Amino acid sequence: MYATRPKLLTPYRGYLVAAALLFVTGILLGAYTAVYHPELIQEAMALLEEPLRRLGEEIFQGELSQGIWTLFLHNLRTLALVAVLGLVLGIYPVFSLLANGLVIGVVGAVTTSTASLPAFLAGIIPHGVLEIPAILIAGAVGLRLGLAPIFRRKSSPFAAPQPNAWQGYRQELALALRVILLCAVLLLIAAVIEVAITPRIIALFLK
Repeated sequence: MYATRPKLLTPYRGYLVAAALLFVTGILLGAYTAVYHPELIQEAMALLEEPLRRLGEEIFQGELSQGIWTLFLHNLRTLALVAVLGLVLGIYPVFSLLANGLVIGVVGAVTTSTASLPAFLAGIIPHGVLEIPAILIAGAVGLRLGLAPIFRRKSSPFAAPQPNAWQGYRQELALALRVILLCAVLLLIAAVIEVAITPRIIALFLK
């Protein structure tokens, strides 16, 4: 879907590459940690177990439509924060991209060792083909908002056009909003798949 909007994403091409590299780095770190330092994963899970349990119950144990809406809003808030907090030197998007990749790396390593690689792929691919691009796009937006004014001062979207310095900010933020709306569409479809379809596909591999 995002491929139908090439002009919308063209300003973010370099940042999309950076976002993808950070995401992949997170995956590798997560897999490495799960294999060689499982005690760290156990400590982290002990801290996150209760919040994750509550979120999982809200999403998967209630009405289907409510679960989809809950997951969609959760993911949308997360990506909106990535974009908005990117204004602070792009620090939060870097952390978020690494963290999202790390989670996938950990889950992949654990699932592959306890079940199988096909089971892991069945649990990530159906909705991940939409959700992961949304994560990368939002990360790219955050990186651009935070880093372009620093490293590309002359060609930066924040370079003040004459005569109104605020105009450059307004144009860039308006573009970011349009891109986040595109991410919202991807996340909504991904939420439907993740709640309604992915669990059934996983069940086929765990029999």
